[in-house]
Amino acid sequence: MGGKSLHPAGLDELAGHIDQLLGASAETGERTRIVAAREQPVCRLGLALEPWAGLAEWGSTERLDALFLHRHWRLDTVALPLGLGVVANHAPFDERLGLGFNRHLAQVLGLEALAPLGERAGQPLGMVGSMAPLSPRELVQSLEQHFGAVEDVVPGGAERVERIAVVRAMNDALVREAAGLGATAYVTGQLRVPARQALEDTGMCAIALGHARSERWGLGLLERLLRERWPGLHILVAPPPH
Repeated sequence: MGGKSLHPAGLDELAGHIDQLLGASAETGERTRIVAAREQPVCRLGLALEPWAGLAEWGSTERLDALFLHRHWRLDTVALPLGLGVVANHAPFDERLGLGFNRHLAQVLGLEALAPLGERAGQPLGMVGSMAPLSPRELVQSLEQHFGAVEDVVPGGAERVERIAVVRAMNDALVREAAGLGATAYVTGQLRVPARQALEDTGMCAIALGHARSERWGLGLLERLLRERWPGLHILVAPPPH
């Protein structure tokens, strides 16, 4: 699986490469799983966060050979188009493609001198990194450019931000740890009430991107990583729910 080819020879190869990219979950031991088998090669792949009412129709209309799901638990495999293979990955996706210690995201944001933040089952919950100085407003605008929008902002006390925390969780201890590592802005999926006091005490600016929005960014990252491996693979990302 080391070289490039047009597209995967089969669903097993696709699942194996995703497994190679993401590894096993530090928290649960979970790996990529095949939910619905397929024997034929995969030339057209769909990526989605979870099943929705129009999934079967979308798969049929787009003539998909296989589908990647982040959350597959409510999937009705009986309703799927005949021959559509399905692979799923939940916890490793969150740990390595989300708002955690994600070197791909750090590169996009221009973060350097990375330090791990927090820990769960031996896996960092986030990272703190240095960046070119920005005002808090400029930082929000930069995140809007990369993610499409932000959900909420809690202003902080710093006029310039040079070191930020990107974390897939938020609580009092994590905010204070981030401040101790020099961060003056805390980027996460959703703001959490128990961390409010720590934000006030540290003067930390907090920016919530939105849980689904950050997951969709991770889905786009997975698309890019799969294209690097299989340049000829036709990949479609499912439209966001209305």
